[in-house]
Amino acid sequence: MTRTIWSRIALAVILIWTLLPIYWFLKISLLTPDEIARFPPPLYPLEPQPAAYFNIFGFDYELSNGITRRASGQANQIIRGLQNSVIVSIIVTVLTLAVVAPLAYVFARLDFAHKNKLLFAILLAVALPPVSTLIPFYSMYVQLGLNGTILGLVIVTLTITIPFVTWMLIGYFRNLPQVERLARIDGFSRMGTFVYVMLPMSRSGLAVAAVIAFLFAWNEYTYALILVNGTTANTLPTAISGFLFQHPEPQHMAAALALTILPPALVAFLLQRHIGEMNLVEPVR
Repeated sequence: MTRTIWSRIALAVILIWTLLPIYWFLKISLLTPDEIARFPPPLYPLEPQPAAYFNIFGFDYELSNGITRRASGQANQIIRGLQNSVIVSIIVTVLTLAVVAPLAYVFARLDFAHKNKLLFAILLAVALPPVSTLIPFYSMYVQLGLNGTILGLVIVTLTITIPFVTWMLIGYFRNLPQVERLARIDGFSRMGTFVYVMLPMSRSGLAVAAVIAFLFAWNEYTYALILVNGTTANTLPTAISGFLFQHPEPQHMAAALALTILPPALVAFLLQRHIGEMNLVEPVR
């Protein structure tokens, strides 16, 4: 009984710690200028106004008191950053799954020469901090003309997502039932076994991998700041960081931050059913 109480208290603390900052900037995005100026600030919007969300997309909005809130001067960079982030995240997610699914399967289910050495190389790539490769990547990208391009950002983000997601899926594939021999008896080739048997069995793991790859690409800031910041390939995180130093209205800044939550939340919602099935997979003893 005591253990259950402490577990619930710990869960409540974690939820408050996680959700309070999100609630706070969502609240700020709905405040009126008068409420923003109050001290102490209100705990919740007394007169919620969605004006900031219209403003950051370049639209004026008339408040209930007749005052018109003008469009944000940073609307163009926010819109372009949002578009680029969505493009990069979708491409990175699709390419990551296309590469990682067969790669992780091979490492998990097959034996071949130098397997352990290659696994160590993947682990090393996961452990390597991105900032340590910034200068080499920047130098190479300048010579190849990839700096300031979406293609360049996709390539460099894949160097993060592919090793990490591969390492994660190797453990997942190892825990799937050993059905390859039965599939081969039924007439499937090795590739057919992977495509028609193993991939459907691993859809929950692939759903989690898709969410992780999307989050990595969506939140990528270090490489984006150096390689595409200030160009037409600017992404939403770098756009918001530049937005911060231009002294925006608090409501506009809060609305832009709230905007960063929506696409990842949508991806997680769409894949929620498959992610929930992950708990149903029984590990092989």
